[in-house]
Amino acid sequence: MIRDARGFYEQGWLLGTSGNLSIKLDDDHFLITASGRDKGRLTPEDFLACPVDGEPSETTPTLGPSAETSIHQAIYARVPEAGAVYHVHEPYSAFCSERDSYIGATIMAGAEMIKGLGIWEENPRVRIPIFENHFDVPQIAADIDRHLADEAKRRVPGVNIRSHGYYAWGEDAFAAKRHVETFAYLFRYSWEMGNGA
Repeated sequence: MIRDARGFYEQGWLLGTSGNLSIKLDDDHFLITASGRDKGRLTPEDFLACPVDGEPSETTPTLGPSAETSIHQAIYARVPEAGAVYHVHEPYSAFCSERDSYIGATIMAGAEMIKGLGIWEENPRVRIPIFENHFDVPQIAADIDRHLADEAKRRVPGVNIRSHGYYAWGEDAFAAKRHVETFAYLFRYSWEMGNGA
């Protein structure tokens, strides 16, 4: 996660301490970046363990969980195969979220890079859902939880938050990173092609 965070930081997707990354430790716990940490300079001391269900027990005055921990919890609880969850602030995802908010999703069709999401079909068409960026983060988590309750909607390993950034997950850190990069390509492709739904 330290290496991946630095790479995302260098791309401009995790600037100003934004974003968060986590990886599953076991069926009941995951490791997540602490709040307010520079993602370009993470060290092993910048992470804490959290339960999939409940409050983290390792908090200290200088080490607190990300404000968006509840979203990671919702994803791990609903997607058992998820082994890592990465959240980045990639600008084209924000542009697309504003453009496509009226239908609640960005539709991607035909782009070769859709295969990078593990979707191997002829002429694929995928729907990347957009969720409102509520000030109350647990409300975002609840919206995502309801969405992921439908197993068919888990086919696309990511969700976008309006004017904010997206979450991508995979069976391990390598897959989560691949999905982050694939979404980045697809959002830019969609924006520059003017492919609003």
